[in-house]
Amino acid sequence: MFSKYERQKDKRSYGERFSMFTGPQFISPPERIKPNKILQWDGEGMPIYATSGAAAE
Repeated sequence: MFSKYERQKDKRSYGERFSMFTGPQFISPPERIKPNKILQWDGEGMPIYATSGAAAE
């Protein structure tokens, strides 16, 4: 048994399907999240977390 909606042919023309994927995907790039900690590694390979200068401001 299968659904009548399963594996249906796309009824749009090639131009309509192709135009969907052209042009800019994002209007403007999202704003970057500023880091609030700096990750440093010690000699044994353990992480050391320190607050960054941007987080203190």
